Amino acid sequence: MNPAILLVDVVSTNRDELKSFLRTQNCDVVTSQDAESAVICCRRMQPDLVLLYDTLPDISSFALCRRLKEDPLNQLTPVVLLKPSLGQWDIHRGQEAGATDIWATPSSLWDALQRIQTLLRLKAYMDEQAKSALFSMARSIDSKRNLRNGHSDLLMAYAEQLGKSFSFGEEDMQELRIACWLHDVGKFAVPESILLKPGPLDAAETQIMREHPIIGETICAPIKSLRPILPVIRHHHEKMDGSGYPDGLRGDAIPLKARLLQVADIYDALTTDRPYRGALCHEEALQILFSESEKGWLDASVVLKFSRVHKYDEFFPMRGRTMLASYFAQ
Repeated sequence: MNPAILLVDVVSTNRDELKSFLRTQNCDVVTSQDAESAVICCRRMQPDLVLLYDTLPDISSFALCRRLKEDPLNQLTPVVLLKPSLGQWDIHRGQEAGATDIWATPSSLWDALQRIQTLLRLKAYMDEQAKSALFSMARSIDSKRNLRNGHSDLLMAYAEQLGKSFSFGEEDMQELRIACWLHDVGKFAVPESILLKPGPLDAAETQIMREHPIIGETICAPIKSLRPILPVIRHHHEKMDGSGYPDGLRGDAIPLKARLLQVADIYDALTTDRPYRGALCHEEALQILFSESEKGWLDASVVLKFSRVHKYDEFFPMRGRTMLASYFAQ
């Protein structure tokens, strides 16, 4: 995938030359010539780099940079300010505005390209480091939940089989795998007293727990490569009849990957030991899935495919199960 660059500058020969040159270097370049369109474009295209010239008549580059950086989606997006020449306090003002760097106008297109490529490599590195930190958070949450070490690994195995049954391509499968790991990352903000409570949650605790999909979406949103899975993270607790959360989506308005993940997640929860009950056997768990689909909560077509995929318990894990569940798995 080509890096995406937002070039903010008034219409000029220099702007058009830089845009054309960067496109010959396999960059996708979008231009903007005023503050409002820059803000809109930045949110819509989610660029890998913003080149912001101090030429706009309605706003300074420092003020526009500050405005762009107020959006949480842009926290990891490098913004470079460009001026014909740098004053004594420009670097300090740029840092205060949230700019990654501030340049005097490069002497040549090749000089600009060298600097841009350095920043694009830095952006790719930052994204990978941020993803690594998120996966570490997800593993931490996974290990905190009583007797559920490896939950995300099991969930991924179930979800992958479902994805194959829906003829997912490799890109969709990879997004589903990542969603399995990160769907509950918002629980990092949920107190352990609620997360590990050995019994039903009260109304206040339930409300706190129900905030985790939105928190998870917010945490992952600044990382561009994770944005395709944001709807899965946000909507994996929706119900087909609209009684789920956080947005009360109904039917096909719920992303398919979220519906698949939900069924796999519930099955794994039912067949795993919990502080307040033992693990259910395969048949009991399937009965509950079918019951919830009949109530209008789960996607009946997904539950049916899941039951067929797991007809012979091929993927029913032995780890973290009661003796009764292990017996049924033999």
